[in-house]
Amino acid sequence: MSYEEYQAAKRLGEKALRRAESEHRNPYPDSLDELLEGKRTAGEVRIGTLDIPLHMVNGTVTRSRQNSFSYNFMPIMDINTEFAQKWSNLYDSQVDEGLRDPIMVYEYLHAFYVQEGNKRVSVMKYLEVPSIQAEVTRVMPMEEDCPEIYREFLAFYRVAPFYDIVFTKPGSYQRFASLLGRNLEDAWPADLINTVRGAYYRFSMVYETMSSADMTITPGDAFLLYLLIYQFDSLLDVRREVIGERIRRIWKEILVENSSDPISLRESPESSKPSAGFFSGLLKGPAYTERHPLKAAFLYEGGLEESSWSSDHDVGRIYLEKYFRGVVSTWFYERCDSDDSRSAAVKDAVERGAQVIFMTSPAQVRSALREAIRYPEVRFCTCSVYQPHSAVHTYYAREYEVKFLMGALAAVHAENHRIGYLAKDPTYGNAAGINAFAIGAGMIDPEARIMLAWSCLGGDWRREFHDQGIRVYAGPDISFEGWDQPSYGLCQEMEDGRIRSLASPVRNWGRFYERMIQSVLNGSAEIDEKARKESALNEWWGISAGVIDINLSSAVSYYARKMIDLFRSGLIAGTLDPFRGELHSQDGIIQGEDAPRLSGEQIVTMSWLNDNVIGTIPSVSELKGQDREDLEESDMTSGALK
Repeated sequence: MSYEEYQAAKRLGEKALRRAESEHRNPYPDSLDELLEGKRTAGEVRIGTLDIPLHMVNGTVTRSRQNSFSYNFMPIMDINTEFAQKWSNLYDSQVDEGLRDPIMVYEYLHAFYVQEGNKRVSVMKYLEVPSIQAEVTRVMPMEEDCPEIYREFLAFYRVAPFYDIVFTKPGSYQRFASLLGRNLEDAWPADLINTVRGAYYRFSMVYETMSSADMTITPGDAFLLYLLIYQFDSLLDVRREVIGERIRRIWKEILVENSSDPISLRESPESSKPSAGFFSGLLKGPAYTERHPLKAAFLYEGGLEESSWSSDHDVGRIYLEKYFRGVVSTWFYERCDSDDSRSAAVKDAVERGAQVIFMTSPAQVRSALREAIRYPEVRFCTCSVYQPHSAVHTYYAREYEVKFLMGALAAVHAENHRIGYLAKDPTYGNAAGINAFAIGAGMIDPEARIMLAWSCLGGDWRREFHDQGIRVYAGPDISFEGWDQPSYGLCQEMEDGRIRSLASPVRNWGRFYERMIQSVLNGSAEIDEKARKESALNEWWGISAGVIDINLSSAVSYYARKMIDLFRSGLIAGTLDPFRGELHSQDGIIQGEDAPRLSGEQIVTMSWLNDNVIGTIPSVSELKGQDREDLEESDMTSGALK
């Protein structure tokens, strides 16, 4: 019998016990009985017999089996016991002919607990076998005990029944399906599932050799990040050395993903100025002149003739060239609305010597990340917010400030206390815009009610507002000052049916580009990059930075203008903010009256609605067609909204 192997396994078990004791945690396998003690469950579901990953076997079902093993399932019983003899017999059987009988396990919240076959698990873990055949029964948690990510996993398992890949962040399973051209509604082909499992196994084997013990990011989360950049086909028929080299290229992105604070949300451009002292000696970048200008390329998702968003950014590009008077040279590419068109535009821009590339749509985020890894010598910037990618510098306007002003103005004109609000989609920052609008309206009229509609869900929102007696509403935003087209911005329907504009947001992208390019010219951008080892820089500026403001139409009275000016001054001075002090959601109090302003992260990722808003936030699964594809591609959807 293989007593020598048992002794070797026992030494591993004793080492694990000592480590657990030094870390003040349970040294033995978890017990499902203890985990569920005092909890109700929603019943059991028999899954059937399948191969399960051994690393997901966390414990035993009953307490009585715990003390025979360390937490990593290595044996700890004495060599002279019957247990040691049986373990050694199983080891011999596995080596000689393999273990044929499946073990019996219960699965609860994506972890397995052994009912029968603990020693078999121990032997297989000692032999470092990746999986084991098991008869699986799932213990269903009650709704209140079911994390969002596990609900997503259950939806994933219905269409792709395998356990191997574990994600920890809400929205990951949907994103994973999207990257493979699939969804979470239709069953995946068996051959695709087998291919995915094989590709993931090869990736995880390489990743595990490069990862350290203090890494908290799971191989599944790292796998998803890899696919965002290199895509799935890059794992097929590729040597492990190639996979390892690609992982090394994106290692900084993995460190950001692994960080407890992955995103640095900078709310003021003043903090981007280089400081005197130690850093001043680092500002030795190239001197740009009219003969040797800094070259910057702009990629627009739409065409300038049909897209106000693109034309608005181009106004900013033209302003940039005029501001720097020849020291900065720019050009642009239209209709970069696919991976192929973006890749071609970036390739051409790099060949023309571009040192900075602005990708001006949130839908271009993934492409920007891929191209930034491909061309590390070029600085990539995308118009998006709350992105955990260190290779891409993001920028976006703090739009909720203007929505707050528009809400206050809407309440002045809504005589029946009913105000409409059309939201585009459930991306980062949009819930904050809705709530700021609602709070602004409530400050002027405590009886104001905000009727919420979503353009991404389709339907005739104008007709719906009209039928509800709503005569004042916030329609789609306009992109530049002077466009007084009816139904855009804050509007009012008159008694004769005419629509008049009251106000609209004005975005000054040129100020963004001026200050971001200035940081490259003076070297502070390079300082930022060196200082941020495990975080991604996201610029999120507001009215005080001059990047966004409100445009009031001639229909707004003198007194209403005076009120807006007063509120606007408070926002700029920092003495007024809709998210400071007492806040009430549809479900209860968010914070008390003496509370400080919510953090930038809390505002951007907000997933609740104010108590005077009538409506709900749709999930991504409710969206169809192009709206859903654009939202998934933007990577700007809050996990709580998925």
